[in-house]
Amino acid sequence: MGVFTPANNRDAVEMMLDHSYNMLVIDEHFPDLGGIDFCRFLRLTNSPMAVAPVIFGIHEPNQKKVIAARDAGATKIAVMPFSGASLIKAMEDAANDPRPIIQDTSYNGPDRRTRSVPPPGGVDRRSKTPTSIDRATQMKILRGVKS
Repeated sequence: MGVFTPANNRDAVEMMLDHSYNMLVIDEHFPDLGGIDFCRFLRLTNSPMAVAPVIFGIHEPNQKKVIAARDAGATKIAVMPFSGASLIKAMEDAANDPRPIIQDTSYNGPDRRTRSVPPPGGVDRRSKTPTSIDRATQMKILRGVKS
């Protein structure tokens, strides 16, 4: 297991070109681009990291920041500065709650639907079903296995 801490977005992109990571932690105050935009960028890349779980660190959480992180494609939110125990808990939660990755024009990230029952009124209001990458395919991508 390797842990790497890039100094800024450019270093992070260079590291992503050289290595494949199976989980990422992004600070909301990530230099240059910012954590939200970097998370969104990451989900739009054509790399294995686009389907990797993302732990998003927020320094002063509020509803607006949490929603922005979720909309950018974060898998889990952690309050910073986090302890080792809280980071491990967030990582375990992300690993133990695998969700398909949704790829659509308005959102790229983990499936946010929590219901296993039909939507209220029994009608799905989405105009089209987004592309979904199931967990087995995500694992193949993260391992570098060609389909």
